[in-house]
Amino acid sequence: MIASRHDLRYAELSERNVLDLDVPRSAAKPPLVVYIHGGAFRFGDKRDGYGERHLRGLLDAGFAVATVNYRYSTQAIWPAQLDDLADAFAYLRSKADEFLFDGGRVASFGPSAGGHLSASCGIAFAASPQTRLAACVAWYPAVDFLNMDADIEATGVARATGRNDAPDSPESVLIGAPVLDRPDLARAAGPMVRLAELPPGAPLPPMLIMHGAMDAYIGAEQSRRLHRALAAHGGSPRLELEVSPDGTHGGGYFERPEAMAKVVAFLKDSFQ
Repeated sequence: MIASRHDLRYAELSERNVLDLDVPRSAAKPPLVVYIHGGAFRFGDKRDGYGERHLRGLLDAGFAVATVNYRYSTQAIWPAQLDDLADAFAYLRSKADEFLFDGGRVASFGPSAGGHLSASCGIAFAASPQTRLAACVAWYPAVDFLNMDADIEATGVARATGRNDAPDSPESVLIGAPVLDRPDLARAAGPMVRLAELPPGAPLPPMLIMHGAMDAYIGAEQSRRLHRALAAHGGSPRLELEVSPDGTHGGGYFERPEAMAKVVAFLKDSFQ
């Protein structure tokens, strides 16, 4: 049996500050996975069809799952989205005993823009033992806005979007200025910049990064950049990168059961 709660308000900054929570009823309090939806930072929802499939796989594995909405980039520029997620995680931890999940075992997981946000949470929240995550999973994230165009051009895959440095690109809208006009803001919005704010070797959660080599939206080199930065920093007890030869942006490998099986296995190991 699963206890479900919908539209729990975790902050008062926007109508988007709501989350859903599903908790399997079992003898022991289950760990919690916070699912962060994608959508180019400016659309998407905690209960979209793509996320629903991931939700089912996580619940079937025995995890509690929170699915979170956050402010769109058209409502508030970066770092509003990370601030929202910090509020959401704090709210969930404060409700762990009431909602009967294990507030000491909390992980993040998201695809695309949600992958960027999941990685950002995994790094930013590592600054304190009270907020550090038990695990972090990022699917095909954008992490280095200044190099996104070069990275996808290097793949030879015909891109499915306009240039990422265009004034109306998701990345430019997120930072409130064209990427090339404000490289300082572009760098500051990437999850890797927050590594510099941590002491060398500071503890990080186990992190799993997955990308598709045939992604027509975000080149796989973006995930490789994140993996290299994390490896150079150290501090993660387990750091994995998987680039699927036939993976696309949510398709190919990511539509097959083995993709979610990889995530579930990683989370189970991390939660032990």
